[in-house]
Amino acid sequence: MYAVLHPPDFAAQAAAHERPGLRKRPFALLDGEPPEDTVFAANHAARSIGVLVGMTRLQAATFPGLVCLPRVVEHENAAQDTLHTIACSFSPRIECVQDHPATYALDVRGMNTLHGDVSQLANKLRRRVMASGYLVNVAIAQNYHTALCMAYGRTGISVVPPGFEASALGQLPLSVLNLEPSHEEIFHSWGIRTCAELAAISETDLIARIGQAGKRLHALARGESPHLMFPIEPSFEAGLVERMNLDFPVEILESLLFLLSRMTDELLERVRAKARAISSLRVILHLDNGKQHERIVRPALPLQDTPTLLKLLQLDLEAHPPSAAILGLELHGQSAQPHRAQHGLFLPQAPEPGRLEVLLARLRKLLGEQHAGSPELLDDHRPNAFRVVPFGPPPPAKSEPRRLSVPTALRVYRPPQAIGVVLTNGAPSRILWNGLKYLVREIAGPWRVSGQWWTEAGWCREEWDVRLAIDTAECVCRIAFDPRSRCWYVQGTYD
Repeated sequence: MYAVLHPPDFAAQAAAHERPGLRKRPFALLDGEPPEDTVFAANHAARSIGVLVGMTRLQAATFPGLVCLPRVVEHENAAQDTLHTIACSFSPRIECVQDHPATYALDVRGMNTLHGDVSQLANKLRRRVMASGYLVNVAIAQNYHTALCMAYGRTGISVVPPGFEASALGQLPLSVLNLEPSHEEIFHSWGIRTCAELAAISETDLIARIGQAGKRLHALARGESPHLMFPIEPSFEAGLVERMNLDFPVEILESLLFLLSRMTDELLERVRAKARAISSLRVILHLDNGKQHERIVRPALPLQDTPTLLKLLQLDLEAHPPSAAILGLELHGQSAQPHRAQHGLFLPQAPEPGRLEVLLARLRKLLGEQHAGSPELLDDHRPNAFRVVPFGPPPPAKSEPRRLSVPTALRVYRPPQAIGVVLTNGAPSRILWNGLKYLVREIAGPWRVSGQWWTEAGWCREEWDVRLAIDTAECVCRIAFDPRSRCWYVQGTYD
């Protein structure tokens, strides 16, 4: 069984609901940019004096006593939200009818134990909507399209018993079938005005004259057209919100941890039911001074662990405390597929994600946001040009054959270490480093590099790769000379 809830003149009703003084006066809603705006909707009083949808502003202004108002979409959205809430309270399966705004079809099978028989359900539904300030037509039938057409064409409540669909639709005009203009002209030329007259025509004759559309319209007029219902599915992400108002202002952060723990548990219960995890948490604190303090915690990997998420929230709020006492808090979650990784047989192949995330949060609190994370190379010629970005796990590495050769790595000193250099024929021959005198055995260079000479941050230097020896010890390192400061320093050593 289907129950269809249809508010006639929905836009006019939404406008009158916000302006009760217009209910008994003729008014029209104008849509578009002045002076090219046209009549978008009109109430019954305006239509009775001749106002038609599509008239221009100048044409509408010729009617005495007509009030012209601009269309406000927010009023219509608020009215549709109200009707949607009422429809959801009568059935868990509802479908929004696209052709008409704020028209809903409800699957009312099995609802008799809650709301009585179909007549009682229709009366309760209509009274509930009228109590909210709107007028609707309610129709109930075994066939979806029959209920839809009855709600369009009949005022008040219509209940069609099973098997009487064709007779119930018979007296309705063809306009309830949402005909195309071409089909409307054809039926008008044939003298067909009602659904009963259309249903009396042979289906074969209709198909021969207007194609497959004739078969569909014939089934609609007889109340036999099938329908596959697509119920509205509530947004899962939009429901991952927890709110709480406090009775008195709270200044100590530790006092909120108990509330945040409960709210995080509620969010995790919902995401676990969908086999998902939390990928980010957004905390909004409503402060005593009227402002809001907002922070976002994004773990590197989606988590399902309440203590870890709570610890991340605590560390982030301690590093960025609110500026005033807290009156209320909101917790918005975002879900994602949980991370799955293959662990080793005896030892884990990587640190536990939750413990690693807490460690990184502690480091960010101690060192600052820009000093803990993963290095990212910059598109710059300056050596060692990089920045620190939030840590993100790399993608799984593909299995490749193991290489026998190991590349040489340069271990860079930060900051570089100053040294003394003795030059012979313009090249380093001896080096004084950390109080020790080294002899240069081999040398390669110099490589002259520079960049950004057009700015104050310009840089230039000469680099050398040298093999140093002292007694029985040797090392290979890279040294550089800065012509601007006339200083030599060690950049790093090679493994």
